Amino acid sequence: MFSGSPTLQIFALIPLIVLAGCASWIREDVGQGELKGRVLVEWHRENGFIYRKTKTEGAPVKFRPSGWPTNEFIVPDDMFTTGGSVPRVFWSVPGLSPWGLGPAYIIHDWIFEVHRCPNRWAAHPDVAKITFEESALILAQVGKSLIEAGLIEHDMLEQIVWAVRTRYVRDKIWDQPGTPEECRVPDSPTRLRARTGVAKVVDFRIPSPRR
Repeated sequence: MFSGSPTLQIFALIPLIVLAGCASWIREDVGQGELKGRVLVEWHRENGFIYRKTKTEGAPVKFRPSGWPTNEFIVPDDMFTTGGSVPRVFWSVPGLSPWGLGPAYIIHDWIFEVHRCPNRWAAHPDVAKITFEESALILAQVGKSLIEAGLIEHDMLEQIVWAVRTRYVRDKIWDQPGTPEECRVPDSPTRLRARTGVAKVVDFRIPSPRR
């Protein structure tokens, strides 16, 4: 969901449990945006994956936020990801799986990557202009699109959005330049498969929203 050390991720997400009962605002106050495409993730190592900007039919995953000043979509490139940075201790809580909001986490990761590694990625200029507050709102919009499409059984979106918009995450992750390790670009699929025999583990399409 965002880059940073495991310790920072744990402390940023602990408030989810405390806030589990708060009132909903996302459905009323947040736009839905336009979500399209396909998510393709390859296994890299234990609890580590590579999102692939696959060129197969219906791909890649992309999102145009509600109120976006352009017709361009946010389109993530190949990058390392852990999905949602949810500490293992919370994985048994319904709605807090690291891949429960898979496309939302990919879009959010990409925004953080572009911001923290500005010389590494050839992203659309509008993505580079996204603020920290807007990054959390965009995650909320993608999550809302998944909910409206009937893909989310356990809705913890509000608590997750609260966690990623805290001052702690902004100061300790968003405002910190990415390290060389965090800004690494994955090998191409052909080179990686030849070297490691990596296996594809997640591959799903985004259906049209229910009417």
